[in-house]
Amino acid sequence: MKDKNLVGAIAITEGERTGEELIPTALVYAFTIENNTNEPVGSMEKADKGIELKIEPKDNLKSVSKDVIGFNIFNPDDYNESGVGFGQSQLSIINADQKGKYTFTYDLGVSEENPQVPLFVPSKEKLTELKEYACDNFLVATIENQEIARSDLDECKN
Repeated sequence: MKDKNLVGAIAITEGERTGEELIPTALVYAFTIENNTNEPVGSMEKADKGIELKIEPKDNLKSVSKDVIGFNIFNPDDYNESGVGFGQSQLSIINADQKGKYTFTYDLGVSEENPQVPLFVPSKEKLTELKEYACDNFLVATIENQEIARSDLDECKN
């Protein structure tokens, strides 16, 4: 996906294009989680007691990510020197009978040459390959570092 409102933009700070923006292509996961209990889940007071979600890729997805992008996009340290990154929006608490929206973005590169961002977006064929395996993962929810839920996303919609 290449949508500035969803994935953001990278400001060019050098050269004749200074001030312009590069919009990365990204793999995006969006989830809505419903708390169907009578009590709030999570905490606003202490960040470490809030709900935390993470995507835990299975071996096939890690392997395809490394083949297509050159590194495991689900490992934050692997983004070093790439010029792009990853992000997420999360809620720390979901009140009783409420829904919470969560988004994860993993930048895959840019389509324009620029020394600030050395990672070019892969070919359409490679992106299709990555998309085929994008659901080969688990969505893991934790509170206070304790796993409270794990969902296999094998059958998510691409």
